Amino acid sequence: MSNRTARISKRSVDALQIPEVGEVRLWDTEVRGFFVRAYVSGRKTYALKYRFGRTQRIFTLGAHGDLTPDTARAAAKAALQKARDGLDPAVAKAELRDALTVGALIDAYLSKAPIEVKLNGKPKRASSWANDASNLNSHIRPLLGRVVASAVTTDQAEAALAAIRAGKTARTADGIRKRGRVRITGGNGAARRVRGAASAMFAWALKNGYASGNPFVGIAMGDAPIRERFLTRAEVGRLLDAMGEMEASGGLHPAFGDAIRLLLLTGARRTEVLGLRWAEVDFSGALLVLPPARTKAGGMNGVRRIDLSAPALEILSRRHAADANGDGFVFPALRGGQGHLIGLRPAFLRACAHAGLADLRVHDMRHSYASFAIADGASLHLVGKLLGHANTRSTERYSHIDRDMLKDAAASIAAKIMPGDPAHSAEVIRLGVGGR
Repeated sequence: MSNRTARISKRSVDALQIPEVGEVRLWDTEVRGFFVRAYVSGRKTYALKYRFGRTQRIFTLGAHGDLTPDTARAAAKAALQKARDGLDPAVAKAELRDALTVGALIDAYLSKAPIEVKLNGKPKRASSWANDASNLNSHIRPLLGRVVASAVTTDQAEAALAAIRAGKTARTADGIRKRGRVRITGGNGAARRVRGAASAMFAWALKNGYASGNPFVGIAMGDAPIRERFLTRAEVGRLLDAMGEMEASGGLHPAFGDAIRLLLLTGARRTEVLGLRWAEVDFSGALLVLPPARTKAGGMNGVRRIDLSAPALEILSRRHAADANGDGFVFPALRGGQGHLIGLRPAFLRACAHAGLADLRVHDMRHSYASFAIADGASLHLVGKLLGHANTRSTERYSHIDRDMLKDAAASIAAKIMPGDPAHSAEVIRLGVGGR
């Protein structure tokens, strides 16, 4: 074991060399007993060597990366003060872990982790934390809230997820949204989301000494089903005609109609359009410029720029001209005067019913935008850029559309090479009949 002495700082910790065997310790010159240790694996942890009674003990504070040198030093000072007061910091932490319920862990996680947890070096979006809070409070708290966190077993975690799938936590609740009541649903999708949030919480608890394991790791849930519903050009025409008729008769507020049209014309997500502010609209550049916090992949992609076509610009220009202030939401709330437009989904479903279109979601406007782009010759890479995807995996769901285009091209070439019944030739190539 090698020992060195210096003030522990980010620079000195980063410069601490990884040993070939054993460990290397860097002792702080400011707080006595405070040190960082580097292991062969590359892991570096902060620790405190202190005297309690007649014995010397080592208390692990946390890993480098989870703690900064300054927060680790502050934790070391607090632990030393506990030892002076006659409380063994290591025992106190173990007692806390042994007594902490899942309900208390949820409270600690939602209050502390948003400051500490980062994805790719950047904080998670506030909306992501709101989803985690909803999943944990609505499902995990009623099922496991009174169980000691460190005692939760994999069997209990699996039983909780089975209960969520069966709808045992489904209910109607107040106070989750600003207006009205919200239905908390169960099912496979809810269980899958809860499993992700609970696993992340226990991983954080394990790192911080609040739990002794992660019972949600390794529970197989299966891949989420990919729902594919793309509007045809004819269906888009029917939807647009239906919205126009409903707006003329007063059955659909024009704000809902414009929001749906803008979704179709941009491929943007619902929250990106409904939360759009005039400050994010660049008329001269024909762009929407959304900050990272406003986009799903903002943590990895940064600012998202959405190109605006002439029809999209016309909608925004018309709304801007009618907006007396011109500095708030593009789609402000219809009642109350605060916040942005809500209630798009019921309005959208009414328009779909009027158009005779079934089994459609608002998010299918985004899928349809991608399918139209591919049908017009855009590559999957370009479609990913248009949709603001963080990686190619998200865009690969449209690969079958791209493949259909290639098959059509192959059929067209074959019909020219071997003239005959073009329809028959195309069908043979599409089905792979009559050849190897």
